[in-house]
Amino acid sequence: MRTGDLAARTGLTTKTLRFHEDSGLLPAPPRTPGGYRDYPDHTVTRFSFVRDAGARASHSPRSARSLPCATTAMHPEPTSPN
Repeated sequence: MRTGDLAARTGLTTKTLRFHEDSGLLPAPPRTPGGYRDYPDHTVTRFSFVRDAGARASHSPRSARSLPCATTAMHPEPTSPN
C-alpha cells in the first residue's frame, strides 16, 4: 500500500510516517519499480502501535528508548526464502 493509503488507515500524516521510518522506529518498506514506498498490510498495526506507544512514551524517556525493540519483537521482518 502506498504512503497516502497508510496515512489514511492509521490517522497519521505522510510526514509523520516518513519521520518514524527515518528515525529507525520502523524499517524502510520495499519500493515499487517506480520508486514508491510499498508498505505491507501489517504495517498498519505497527504504525498504530508506535503512535499509541509514542503518546505514552512522551511521559517516559525509558519507554521511548524501548520502542524500536518493541516494534521489532511485535512484528519481526519477514525473511525471504533461500
